[in-house]
Amino acid sequence: MRPIEYRKLIDILTKKGFEIKNEDNEIIAVFYPPSIEEAGGETEVNFTMERYYVIKFKKQDNLAYYDSTTLMEGNRAIKNLSIEEVEPWLEYILGE
Repeated sequence: MRPIEYRKLIDILTKKGFEIKNEDNEIIAVFYPPSIEEAGGETEVNFTMERYYVIKFKKQDNLAYYDSTTLMEGNRAIKNLSIEEVEPWLEYILGE
């Protein structure tokens, strides 16, 4: 995956509703997909074991380089996703 300008990455992810954390030379983007209940329009939602994605980028100068994506449930890592699993989704989100 090609590097992307740091500020552009932050702007795109923020506009798309990602939670962004900057830590030294690392950018962490957190994405909370809607639950089946939320997607189906049900009003009562159970948040006890929320699943979400943690996407990491390494920052070098003014560029951000993709590093990794982990599927989380609560505070527990469920799966580290391969670049092949994540690249089409990230390209769609980033408009590449």
